[in-house]
Amino acid sequence: MRRQSIHSTLSTRLLRVAVVLGAAVLLAAVLLAALAAAPASAHAEKTVGRYAFVVGFGDEPAYAGQPNSLQVLITRDGKPATDLAGQLDGLMAHAYYGRKADPENAMMPLEPHFGDDWGTPGDYRSFFVPTQAGAYTFELKGKLGDQRINLVVPSGPETFGDVNDPAKAAFPAVKDPSTAQLAQRLDRETTRLNGAVAAATAAQRAAEDTADQARLLALGGLLVGVVGLVVGALAWGRRTAPPAARNDLTLTGAGKV
Repeated sequence: MRRQSIHSTLSTRLLRVAVVLGAAVLLAAVLLAALAAAPASAHAEKTVGRYAFVVGFGDEPAYAGQPNSLQVLITRDGKPATDLAGQLDGLMAHAYYGRKADPENAMMPLEPHFGDDWGTPGDYRSFFVPTQAGAYTFELKGKLGDQRINLVVPSGPETFGDVNDPAKAAFPAVKDPSTAQLAQRLDRETTRLNGAVAAATAAQRAAEDTADQARLLALGGLLVGVVGLVVGALAWGRRTAPPAARNDLTLTGAGKV
């Protein structure tokens, strides 16, 4: 009886240990799977032919005014595409501010962001600084080998996150305006200053035109005055000149004497 009791107790303990170990292994597997998916959790995955693209910001969450990058993880036939360095000239990335295509977009050439013993194979980046908080759109267009690529990926809940205002995440809170706010204020003040300069320039031109007209009128008045003085002087000279002697009267008188 004692042996059976001892065996029963050992079996129960071993069963408990096995259950605990199994639960720990299962939890570790779940955590590893979550960590493995973390880099792409805030990215959008698109497939074109043999290629799969995972597109998003290199640093998540992204903040306005902070250095960041467009990250494109490229796989081919399910394996990291690490041999695309010589083909990236044919694939151009573009960034738009907002969710719609903008003609004035930023061209962003991609470059490998990995090496033999560092980085993630197939990770290609284009580094830039997002200057405004809000939505962004990334576009991949061109060719990889014989495969044509034309992808447009806007930020959103199902793709990658918008760019955040750094003031909302600052600790301790910063009372000074953020870089984006300063840029907006500078744009407003620049527009206002340009308007004031244009108005001042127009007023100066109007004043110069008025001055030119006044000078012309003064010059015309001066000329009229000079002409009037000359005419008056000539008329006065004619009135004050003595009458001319008559030669015929003088000769007649001399004959009579």
